[in-house]
Amino acid sequence: MKIGILFPLSNAHPGIGMDFMDGLNAFLKHKEHTGNIIFLKESIGFGAIEKDVCLKAEKLLIADDVDMLIAYVDEKVLPVLYTLVQATGKLMLVVNPGANYPVNWIAQPSVIHLNLQHAFLCWLSGADAARSGTGNAALATTYYDCGYLHAAAMVNRFLEQGGDIKFNYINNQAYNDAFDIRQLTDFLSANPNCGNLICVFDELPASIFYKLLDQYSSEKKIHLFVSPMMLQQKAMAGIGEGFSFSVNGYLPWRPGLENEANKHFQSLCTRPSSMFSLLGWETAMVLDEIIQQFKDDTAHGEKIVAHLITRKINGPRGLLKLDPETLFYVAPVTRYSLKAGTLVPETILIQNLEKEWRSFTAKPTEGAVTGWINTYLCY
Repeated sequence: MKIGILFPLSNAHPGIGMDFMDGLNAFLKHKEHTGNIIFLKESIGFGAIEKDVCLKAEKLLIADDVDMLIAYVDEKVLPVLYTLVQATGKLMLVVNPGANYPVNWIAQPSVIHLNLQHAFLCWLSGADAARSGTGNAALATTYYDCGYLHAAAMVNRFLEQGGDIKFNYINNQAYNDAFDIRQLTDFLSANPNCGNLICVFDELPASIFYKLLDQYSSEKKIHLFVSPMMLQQKAMAGIGEGFSFSVNGYLPWRPGLENEANKHFQSLCTRPSSMFSLLGWETAMVLDEIIQQFKDDTAHGEKIVAHLITRKINGPRGLLKLDPETLFYVAPVTRYSLKAGTLVPETILIQNLEKEWRSFTAKPTEGAVTGWINTYLCY
């Protein structure tokens, strides 16, 4: 069995490819599949040049005649690949953190999606922010992060639920000592009725943002509703003892999840487990399901998709279910809440979000959509 892989590079997160392959190979080795699978890999850089991505996919699907394609690419790049995939009839499994999402949610019959649901989790946080306090909030993010739809998902849901954005703070500085948030803190000081912050940051700027916000002296309570990357360990390292704000959000996965599948995953990875190795591990779980059912008939995408819709996969996050309408895998999530001055968060695992997912995907995106096309975190 030959499987093609398109994988990206990242300066900010250089371990993306290595972690993904570590999780993938760890599970396949555990299932004794490694001798039966040949991986053909093509680097697509940051994944931002559509022509290059298409040419690499064409090489794998046509010249190399792989049975299926694993594409670690962004949603905005996918349309250039759909015609090619449909012509071959083969399966394409799209993997990414999920910061972007389709404009119209029209499923392609032989394309399935496995991601970390970042935009969906931001959408959930936007609803929580609208229900908190006065319903007023300021948006805080970076020039890079706001180029993806996860920020729009959070803001749009906040507005739909009756919230009101009073201020937009978009940082365009380098992630070092030049980074400052005085424009934001000046606004907070002048507007005591606005104590909620909707925040979307990658790990490093999140860590700096937390440190600077902790230095801001205010008598009012500030509540942060944050994107998933702001809840990663490296980001949270920016919060010191006695901090004066609360942090609320959702995580697709965390190392401390108490289930056997999660413990098994972390014990078999040869590198420190991460969200990228999680995606590799879960990808291998999907491959295992395909191999068990189809064996030597793995090049028929629509037949495979029809089967996967009927199956649930018990992974480190919990049960993965392939939504038959969108062909996105949906997984349990963790609600995360850290109160001001405490370093031990409250976490709640939410198993069933089918109703919320259906609401999130029911409304097509309206108007012009711009922004980055490189895979999120690849910069």
